[in-house]
Amino acid sequence: MDIDSFAQCLEFIQTTASNKPPLEGYLPIVGTLLGTGLGFGLNQYVSWRKDGKTKKAKKRCCEEDLAELIHICDHTLKSMMEFCGPISVKQRPLDHNLLSTVDLPLLDEYYPEIAHSFSVDQRYWIKIIFRYVKDLNKNLEELFNHHDEKSLYRISITLLNTTAILMQTYRLSTWALADKKHDLSDGEDLLREIEISEEDIAAYNLLKHNADNQNAVLRLINE
Repeated sequence: MDIDSFAQCLEFIQTTASNKPPLEGYLPIVGTLLGTGLGFGLNQYVSWRKDGKTKKAKKRCCEEDLAELIHICDHTLKSMMEFCGPISVKQRPLDHNLLSTVDLPLLDEYYPEIAHSFSVDQRYWIKIIFRYVKDLNKNLEELFNHHDEKSLYRISITLLNTTAILMQTYRLSTWALADKKHDLSDGEDLLREIEISEEDIAAYNLLKHNADNQNAVLRLINE
């Protein structure tokens, strides 16, 4: 190839290169940006799915504690009634099946993080449940150590107050778990529903009657 032909060839190549569409020069950059954006989007989606599953798991844990609390209320109400018989005949209970404390480890740990995933009513009921459990544990400690208390009358008052707290906690826990306020048995009907004997219910009612009359009925030791 002579010099003139070679020069014409170079000119053709340069002309061809300069006539390429402007977009073609940006294709590598666009491809890089699209790849980065797609990768970021996929990471965000995976994180969102993972976070959603974590929140659902934590909510299930909270619901499990509410279900367990219903069971605890049932068991503890039965234990409360075991106190009523002896005290109603002015005797100190010899033994009991009381829990020393009520713990809600899953609800305590996870609920603050996911409270927004519960309905307004559920949040209200759970707030009261926390308050009741605090009072319940205080009363359970007193009843658990009832041998340190000389006054049978004061024990009976703690017993009645604890029973009332348990009934309300049972009710609220059932509502919160179902996310629905519905009619539930109360008082004697609830005790019968959880299979408390009529003898124990009669003793419980006698203690209530005595408390309503400031200990004038049974005249329990009140030192």
